[in-house]
Amino acid sequence: MKSRDTNLMLRACSLLGMAGVFLIISPGLRGTLLNGFTQAAVGLDKYSPYSYIGVALALVGGLMTAFAKGSAAR
Repeated sequence: MKSRDTNLMLRACSLLGMAGVFLIISPGLRGTLLNGFTQAAVGLDKYSPYSYIGVALALVGGLMTAFAKGSAAR
């Protein structure tokens, strides 16, 4: 069981690292990503505070789902 967890963590770290390196070397994709984050922030400010409450509820719901799947009996 330990090697499976190690392999999953290694895979997750390597995917994040590769994505980070790709963003570093690709200015077009980096600009598109940053523009998307900017537009999302503007949209959240437009409907504040309800949009922040919605994002927080979605994050809590996602975390509860992820943790429930991890603790379920197999």
